[in-house]
Amino acid sequence: MAMPPDSDDTDAEREITAQANAMKDQLRKDVASWSKARHDGGPGLPEGPAAPAPKPATAKPVARTARPAPAAAKPPVASGKPFRMSYSGSSTADYIKYMRDRGAK
Repeated sequence: MAMPPDSDDTDAEREITAQANAMKDQLRKDVASWSKARHDGGPGLPEGPAAPAPKPATAKPVARTARPAPAAAKPPVASGKPFRMSYSGSSTADYIKYMRDRGAK
C-alpha cells in the first residue's frame, strides 16, 4: 500500500527534476556547438601558430678561460706498517696460537 505523497515533497522533486533537465539540455547544446565548431574549423579554435615564435636575442659568446692543469696525483707513500686486524688487543701470533689451541687447522 502506497501512502499519498505530500504536496511539498512532489513540488520539491519536480523543481529538482526540472533544473536537472534544463542543465542537461544546456549541456547538449554546448556539446553540439563545440562539436560543430571543431569539425567546421570555426572561430575560437586555433589550428596552429599564425607566425613562428620570435627567438630570444642571444648574448655574445663568452670566451672561456683556460683552467690550470690539475696537479699530478702523488703515489701513496709506502712508509709505515700495512693494515692489521686487531684481535682484542692481542698480537697476530697470539691469535693464531689461540685458534690452534681451539682446534682450528
